[in-house]
Amino acid sequence: MQKLSKLIFLTLLLLFGCKDSNHINLESIIDEFKYLKNNNLLNDKSLDILKSDFENLSYNNDYTIKITSLYYLSEISIIENKFEEAYEFINKAYLINHADSIYQQIQRINLLLNPIDTLQLAAKNNSKDELLKIFEMGRSKIKNLYNNKNYEGAISQTHLLIEVIKSLKDEELIKIELSQLFQDMAIFYSQKNNIEKAKESIQKAILLNPNAQNIEIQKLINTK
Repeated sequence: MQKLSKLIFLTLLLLFGCKDSNHINLESIIDEFKYLKNNNLLNDKSLDILKSDFENLSYNNDYTIKITSLYYLSEISIIENKFEEAYEFINKAYLINHADSIYQQIQRINLLLNPIDTLQLAAKNNSKDELLKIFEMGRSKIKNLYNNKNYEGAISQTHLLIEVIKSLKDEELIKIELSQLFQDMAIFYSQKNNIEKAKESIQKAILLNPNAQNIEIQKLINTK
């Protein structure tokens, strides 16, 4: 009887120990993600590692671990500008749990995938003035993100704004605006020390509008 009790105790200890270790592992990965994000240290390599860690945990039988992992996978996909992938992750979480935070994440990703309000506004008046309003409002929001050193957010919103204005006007008619956005993006990538992306962005800016400022920024980026 004593041996049986000891065996049961060891079995329970093993089971609960595994469960605790999974939760601890999840918390550790989340802490690392938040630290890297808040300190603008995220890069392609760290994102790949974090993504792999969260994906492994997303297959866990503990539904809290599963949902939380899927949520953070959607966050990483947003940072990578993979909005459709982000939606797939968060939708899996929503099928398990209809929590407000998950629903809000779905709404956020839907807006990234389909900027409906902006497009509806432009549909009413597709004039140059209206497009400039959208352009200026978008850049104002992006500027705030940049000033707060949220470079990932600034890059993501710039990508979105580029797609929005391209859907409203022929690219030939908005070269200056597009060039400005690619110039902005080059600066954001440079701040993140992602020099290759910075070079690609400023090259696009120059192709659209080879002004002195773009060329000067290209020279500065090339010296890094």
